[in-house]
Amino acid sequence: MEPELRSPRVALAVIWSLFQLWAAFAGSLDLMIQIPLHVAFATALGFLTPHRTGGGEATTRSWDYGGAFLALGCAGYFIATNQHLVTRMSMVDAPRVPDMAVAVLFVALLLESARRHVGTALVVLTIVFVAYAFAGPWMPGFLAHGGVTFQKLIDLQMLTLEGVFGIPAQVSASFIFLFVLFGAVMLHGGLLGLFTDAALAIAGSTRGGAGKVAVISSGLFGTLNGSATANAVTTGAFTIPLMKRSGFRPEFAAGVEATSAMGGQLIPPVMGAAAFIMAETLGVSYWTVATAAAIPGVLYFFAVGVMVHLEASRLNLPVLDRAQLPKLLPVLRRDLHLLAGPVVLVWILASGGTAERAGFWALVAAVVASWVRAQTRIGPKRMLTILVDGATGALPVALACATVGIVVGVVSISGIGLKLATGIVGLSQGVLLVTCLLTMIAAIVLGTALPTSASYIITSIMAAPALIQLGIPALAAHMFVFYFGILADLTPPTAISTYATSAIAGSDVWRTQWTAMLLALSGFIIPYSFVYDPALLMINATPFQVIVRTLTTGLGVYMLGAGVIGFMRVPAVWWERVLLVAGAGLLIFSGYITAIAGLACFAVVMLTQRGRVVAYRAVNSPP
Repeated sequence: MEPELRSPRVALAVIWSLFQLWAAFAGSLDLMIQIPLHVAFATALGFLTPHRTGGGEATTRSWDYGGAFLALGCAGYFIATNQHLVTRMSMVDAPRVPDMAVAVLFVALLLESARRHVGTALVVLTIVFVAYAFAGPWMPGFLAHGGVTFQKLIDLQMLTLEGVFGIPAQVSASFIFLFVLFGAVMLHGGLLGLFTDAALAIAGSTRGGAGKVAVISSGLFGTLNGSATANAVTTGAFTIPLMKRSGFRPEFAAGVEATSAMGGQLIPPVMGAAAFIMAETLGVSYWTVATAAAIPGVLYFFAVGVMVHLEASRLNLPVLDRAQLPKLLPVLRRDLHLLAGPVVLVWILASGGTAERAGFWALVAAVVASWVRAQTRIGPKRMLTILVDGATGALPVALACATVGIVVGVVSISGIGLKLATGIVGLSQGVLLVTCLLTMIAAIVLGTALPTSASYIITSIMAAPALIQLGIPALAAHMFVFYFGILADLTPPTAISTYATSAIAGSDVWRTQWTAMLLALSGFIIPYSFVYDPALLMINATPFQVIVRTLTTGLGVYMLGAGVIGFMRVPAVWWERVLLVAGAGLLIFSGYITAIAGLACFAVVMLTQRGRVVAYRAVNSPP
């Protein structure tokens, strides 16, 4: 469906996308112009974009146009007074009255737009932190601080490159928008079709092939679009009915799709928005973060695929007819050109290029390559749709990043982050496992109410330092909270993507959510593994150590899946399942002694099931 350019919302979305492309092409702009414009575009588009309310979808009202106009007007003020704002000495030169008035108006508009498209929880949390900034002198115990004046807080939050215009908003403006736009190009250019057909050709005729197609296609596409819900809806429309026709239970089919769609944020090359923020926060290249995430991400999808295979084997499901499936070579000959964008992306990142440069030229390469075939060609009309979809997809992320910047500003000025980190270490009495558990709980609780990027930012400044104080490498500590911020999207009662997949599958939402959690169980355990031994992240380890840890963890993940499903070579009895889960834990938290014990558990189950294999296969021969 082509967007109507005469619509103010569509026109603004197109202008925003074009501005972001121009900024990426032109190179460095004055950040006190680029970031306020980025936030203003997001705020204004938020007013013009209908949002969900308790009674359904709201319509755009006349005062919404006024809010959009005022947001853009605030950005215009920042442009007009740029020379004054960049030359004044913050916290020394008092802000002028017009500066204060525009700043307060801008914050109010931002919070209202964020309330509509990110959720009330983030806005309420932001207001609580603002109140805490003022109430510091009256707070009890370690929560107390010197307090700030209204003028000082507004100065920090809106008239400097901290607060609203800080690192989260800067990353949103420079990296995240381009990659969301790149994902829209991939979707409309036909890459999803390539991934789906290739997955059918590779795994379609194996046991549980329909479920494996969902894992492979959703995982591949999720690495490029970074949105779990959008991924679940686009790929799930095909994979969920296919899984149901193959014999999988509706809640299992919906859970597989939700789990796979969410996992796209855990694996390179694009991952989720929070990964870009992590790189900027740690002061490392995005490629460093992406390569560290590679092995845990692959293990996560391996775990989901194992559970799909074992569930299909347990149910003795039929395999798909090979003759009715696409062949891999014809699929590649037809659509191989669509990989030009991802190849350019990886090449530039691996060569040491910036994420902004990689995103821009990957997008250009994808559009140019789309003209190889008429069916994938991105012409003016399709490009217009892409520009609108890109801006619409980037909207909630930009609003979340700008809003959570207020929280970051308060944490910075009050020192609460360091105090909480010290408090967590004190509460856990310096025990790493207890510290990890407390950090995990904080990340999941925040993640159930906040988007992933906001959850990561808050936990990374308030909980990750506790792990760092105990000697955990900074990248491993940040990756730990990153994982649980994402896995919160599969944790009841929110688990947004499961609502979409259960609607497609016609399954019970609550059962779908618990099924998805079981399928993603390895994702809840692997972060503990790389905290105790960062070799999985390729940190402080030789290639041999990385290979050994990957193999032992991979076997542990397989045993965990077998224990949860209750099937390995044949159906497992209760004590075999206990051995499998216990052995999985020993291998995933591997040391030399625990690895030997885990291997012993695996060997025992293999031997005990060996005598039952022939009899089982005789009764349950493949249909």
